[in-house]
Amino acid sequence: MKILLVTGVSGAGKSLAVDVLEDFGYYCIDKLPPQAAATFIDLCKTSEVEKLALVTDIRADVFKNTDLSELIDLRERDPEVKILYLEADDETLIKRYQETRRNHPLQSETGTLEEALKKEKEWLKPLRDASDGVIDTTDLKVAGLREKIQEILQTPEGEISIHVSAFGYKYGVLKSADFVFDTRFLPNPFYLPELRNMTGLDKPVRDYVMENEEARKYLEGIEKLIESILPYYVKIGKLQLSVAFGCTGGQHRSVTFAFLFERYFRELGYKTVLNTRDIFKDRTIR
Repeated sequence: MKILLVTGVSGAGKSLAVDVLEDFGYYCIDKLPPQAAATFIDLCKTSEVEKLALVTDIRADVFKNTDLSELIDLRERDPEVKILYLEADDETLIKRYQETRRNHPLQSETGTLEEALKKEKEWLKPLRDASDGVIDTTDLKVAGLREKIQEILQTPEGEISIHVSAFGYKYGVLKSADFVFDTRFLPNPFYLPELRNMTGLDKPVRDYVMENEEARKYLEGIEKLIESILPYYVKIGKLQLSVAFGCTGGQHRSVTFAFLFERYFRELGYKTVLNTRDIFKDRTIR
């Protein structure tokens, strides 16, 4: 099991780091007291968790007088444990706190935000010194943070998943889709009595729809378009793409396209999910 201890000053972007790590397949626990880290790791080792990230966040009432050497010893005992430390310059941290109107966890003790940041950095210094990587988020955007984390962990590029949907326009456009393709210009199997009660999941319907040359060219063009842009989505950290196909009732043409599109990318090795939202809404009992 790969284990990552994520720490750093408050406001440096640990919550954003959690989002990135989850994309990399880590099971993340936020705001875990350092005293509980070893116990929780032992618990996860008896489960099917392969990659674990534990985020320690300074809280005056929980971490007061905490000895962080336990975390450092944990890293030295287990070669799979790594420490990732996030920081930013004081000016940026103060600005972030002012924008969110939040108080620093130590501010009630120190009185000023500047003193709170100073005390926190002193407390965390042993972890910073022992870390496997320090990321300064002062001028980083999310994509930059992702690249830095990936570089430190030597994590392979994230694997994108493709969610494919079919819907009927009469029931409303699928608003959550990144791409929506209209198939209503194609011949409609609904008007053939022998196909009316079938769906695009049935081969006779797919054969009827795809015997049309326009349909074949249209689907091939969509497949090549999406295939060509997937690397760019991965590059910016978007690891889930939603593609939807619509027809009048969401039963025949859109389902045919969604079925064939999902199969195409699944056979290329991508993670895919197929959803046929309105497939039975227009379907009569056989």
